Amino acid sequence: MLDLKVLLLASLLILAGCQTRSPSMSPAGYEPALVKGRLSVTGLKINPNFSLAQLDAQTQQLKISGAFGLGAIEVRFAGGQVQRGLVDQVEMSPTALQSAFGDATGLDIPLSVIPAWIRGLPDERHRWRILESGFEQLGWQIVISRAPVSGYPQRIEAIKDKTKVILGIRLWQ
Repeated sequence: MLDLKVLLLASLLILAGCQTRSPSMSPAGYEPALVKGRLSVTGLKINPNFSLAQLDAQTQQLKISGAFGLGAIEVRFAGGQVQRGLVDQVEMSPTALQSAFGDATGLDIPLSVIPAWIRGLPDERHRWRILESGFEQLGWQIVISRAPVSGYPQRIEAIKDKTKVILGIRLWQ
């Protein structure tokens, strides 16, 4: 009888352990395949749309486009690095793409950190420190407002000096 009680208790503890989440900034460990929203940058007169698609385990595609798809930037990431990209349908090297992104937005953000930041996570390749409502990385303070039910970021603000970038996220799929 004692062996049965011990076995049941051990089974319950194992099951309870399987039900708990490890601490993570990502809700329930699920990474959506598609994130969409709008982007606002201090000093820019347009508010472009953006989408980040997870194409496979190692590949992501970021698209940023102005109204009616004008002024589009597409970046493909492989293993967290910029693999290739297009600016207005013209293929560019990763270096030229980073330069075009900086020229278009005035932002000094490495393209390689953007997929993590859109998900409300720091890029693990760069030093960062946690803040009460987000994190700080590469001199940028990232403030995250999460949806009450899903836990996914609804609004992300990246602030550095007098520059403020706001990502309004409308879709996690």
